[in-house]
Amino acid sequence: MLALGLLISALADPPAEVPARMRLKDGTVYRLKEPPSLKEGRFIFTTTDGKLYSIGEKEVDEIRLLGPTPKPRPSPNSQDSRELGAIARDQRHKAGKRAPVAPAPTPHPKPDGAEP
Repeated sequence: MLALGLLISALADPPAEVPARMRLKDGTVYRLKEPPSLKEGRFIFTTTDGKLYSIGEKEVDEIRLLGPTPKPRPSPNSQDSRELGAIARDQRHKAGKRAPVAPAPTPHPKPDGAEP
C-alpha cells in the first residue's frame, strides 16, 4: 500500500503521452494513453481506445508506466564473410570463453646473413 501511495504522489503531475497500464483488484486491466490523474479519491483516465473512466482509489491494485519498446539489435548475417568474426565472438561469449582482441605479436628469428 505504501508503494501505491508513492506512485500516487508521483502521478500528481503526470508527463503527457506516456502509456500506462492500470490493474484493478478484481483483475481487470486497462491500457491507458497516459498516466491517470487523482482527484478527490478517484482516478480519472482515458484508455487507448478513447474511453474516459473514473474509478475509486480503493479499487486500483497497480498502475505501471510503460516505457518505449526497445529496438531489436540486428543479428549478424551468417552468409556475410565479413561478419563471421562477430558470429564467432558471440558464440565464444555464449560459451563463457573470452579471447583477446588481437594476440601479442610473436618474435620471429631472422635467418643468418639476412640484412636488416
